[in-house]
Amino acid sequence: MKTTLGLITKVTIVCATLTITGCGSNSAKHNNVVKSVIDVAATEFDYQQLLNDTVKNNVPGVVLYIQSPTVEFYGAAGLADINTQTMMQIDARIPNGSAGKKLTALLAAMLHEEGRFDLDAPISQYLPTSILSKIQYSQLMTTRQLLSHTSGVFDYLADNDGEFYQAVQQQPNKLITDSFALHYALDKPAHFSPGSDWRYSNTGYILAGLILNSVLGEHHSKALRDYVLDPLGLTSMSYGGIEKAHAEIVSGYFLLDDKLENTQSFYSNIGVADAPVVGDARDMAELLRHIVESEQINESLRQLLIGDANLNKTGQVNQRYGMGIFVERYDDQVVYYHGGDELGYATRDYYFPKTQTAITMLFNCNGYRTCEVDIDNMRDTVLKQFL
Repeated sequence: MKTTLGLITKVTIVCATLTITGCGSNSAKHNNVVKSVIDVAATEFDYQQLLNDTVKNNVPGVVLYIQSPTVEFYGAAGLADINTQTMMQIDARIPNGSAGKKLTALLAAMLHEEGRFDLDAPISQYLPTSILSKIQYSQLMTTRQLLSHTSGVFDYLADNDGEFYQAVQQQPNKLITDSFALHYALDKPAHFSPGSDWRYSNTGYILAGLILNSVLGEHHSKALRDYVLDPLGLTSMSYGGIEKAHAEIVSGYFLLDDKLENTQSFYSNIGVADAPVVGDARDMAELLRHIVESEQINESLRQLLIGDANLNKTGQVNQRYGMGIFVERYDDQVVYYHGGDELGYATRDYYFPKTQTAITMLFNCNGYRTCEVDIDNMRDTVLKQFL
């Protein structure tokens, strides 16, 4: 559910370690470097060895999916479960965290296009006074602002010092939905008036989920399947906590008091619109590719989600945010992405349209420093092959 640091910020670290030139602003040099990396280095790079090295110390298991005209790789390494010593498989399903925000945004855009509701109408048209009266500036907010992180609404996760997770851990068998999560954002001060700035807030997607429920007259998980998951053939994906008739998620690990705790049971009962789905690496990659350039997503929807007119500055150099997707420019390339971080799980998801390259990485650990360092190192090593 947490956001991840900007790709460009991270890539600057990678650039400092490159032995070849081209990470500077000289576009001609950079063009040559990109061509060299994609045509030569990426095809020769041993991705399986990278996975094997990644799971030697702090990462229990990992999956990597790469699809491009020059590179096709789908591999796994390590363990899906430490206790049973079950090996990680390429079709492993994990909670994809905030990487799933693009699904909530896409469904909202589809319903907007159908005329079922208006992204730019005040949210007061769709939510009851019992909620609106406890959210500062709610009378000024629109669903588009909620989905683009320009509403200023208090973040029930990042602004709350772990209260939500503590409550979940105390009720491991309770189904956690948007209404439960919203409780941790009510009667809290806003960061700014809607539309005046940008600040990542998971609560915006929680409210959007409740709006979708109101518009549809039922939980939006059914519409998400009917409008997106089934038509796009994303067969591994299911709505977390709600759609239980699917394969189990693999175990996820979080370090607590110097002991690895398995968080799988908690996420089996969490279904929230800011982190709606569990799925495998291939489907997460395909979802992003569809949104960016597939003919199965029409151009008007694409413009709503990632069109230049609908991108918002985030405060990081070259980075913008549409609805559910970050967009960054790196010299002559554009990358679309959104990571996902949960207690025990991490998703890293990228698409480079210039080279038609999709990259998705799944890890079954997160939330502690040693794991996160290894995740960052693997991510940087993979991205270096394509930048």
